[in-house]
Amino acid sequence: MEKNEKDIEVTEGEVKGGEVVETSKPKNEKPLDENQPIIKRGRVDSLNIFEIREDELNTIEKGSTTSLYLNFAIFLLSIAASFLIALLTSDFKDKLFTFTIFCVVTAVGFVIGLILLIMWFREKDEFKEVIKTIRQRIKE
Repeated sequence: MEKNEKDIEVTEGEVKGGEVVETSKPKNEKPLDENQPIIKRGRVDSLNIFEIREDELNTIEKGSTTSLYLNFAIFLLSIAASFLIALLTSDFKDKLFTFTIFCVVTAVGFVIGLILLIMWFREKDEFKEVIKTIRQRIKE
């Protein structure tokens, strides 16, 4: 019985002794169990599999929160700077309550903005470091 190219499907290939060895089977061959799915495979030259710890997976899963810190820091510092300029350029002689509100907003904006800026600066490379650590596990 002669097989033509339409009846043969390449399922596996590997390099042995510098040569590519391909294993093939007939296309119309049924799986052992009829309930099993048919798996079609596209050939890839190489495949890297990285093992990761659970804490690394959690870091990757939650993503980088540092951009949120930076965004809120910029927002609060901008508001604080605006209120500080208003405090320095306005006359609040008869408006003690308004002056107090402006002072509180300025102080809180600068304090929380600086805290968030420091948090961003300390944690900005955490996500990149986890990815770098995982990638370094495979030596080229």
